[in-house]
Amino acid sequence: MLALAGAATFSLLATAASAADLTRDDEIAIRGDIVAADSKTRMIVVDSSERDTLGYRVLPNVGDRTTAVDVFTRLRPGVTVDMRYYRVIDVLVAKSSPEIDAKATAMLADPAQAPGILDTGRKVKVWKVQGMVVRTDPAAKKIDVVDPQGGMVYRTPWIKSKEGQATLATLKPGDMVTCIFSERTAFEVNPIN
Repeated sequence: MLALAGAATFSLLATAASAADLTRDDEIAIRGDIVAADSKTRMIVVDSSERDTLGYRVLPNVGDRTTAVDVFTRLRPGVTVDMRYYRVIDVLVAKSSPEIDAKATAMLADPAQAPGILDTGRKVKVWKVQGMVVRTDPAAKKIDVVDPQGGMVYRTPWIKSKEGQATLATLKPGDMVTCIFSERTAFEVNPIN
C-alpha cells in the first residue's frame, strides 16, 4: 500500500515537474509609460497602447551588465520604457480534484517545478486561480471563476496550451477548476527618457 502511495506521489510530482519552459514564442516587446513601481517586489505597472495597462515582475540584474547597476533604480512613474517580457502562460488548467489540488499545491510550494526562463537558469513565478466556473469564453480562450472564499470573480488570462484549451472545451458553469499561470516577467527594460 505504501509503495502504491509513493508511486502515485512520484507520478504526480513528475507530471508537475514537466511544466514547459518559456520559449522565444512567449516573448513580447512593447513601449510604454511606467505608472507605478515597487522596488521591494520588483513590480512595475506599464501603460502601453500595444498591451493595455499591465503589471510585470522585473528580473534581478536587468540592465547594463557592464556597470553592475540595476535598472530598477531608474524605474519610476512617468518614465517611458522599451521592454521585453515573457507573457503569461497556463501551466495547469484542470477540473478540481484532490489529485489536481495536490499537484497545484506542489507547484506553488516548489519553484523548481515552474517553467524555466530561457537562457537564465531561473524559474518564472507562478500563481493560482481556483474556484467555481461562472462562464467560459471559448472565443477569447478565457474562464470566469468565482473565488469561494470571497465571491470575487476572476477572468483568467488567455489559455494558450493545447491541454488547457482541451480542458476549457469541457468546462461549464458550476464546475470547480484549478489553474496555475506564470507571471508576466520582464527580462529587459530600457528607460528612454
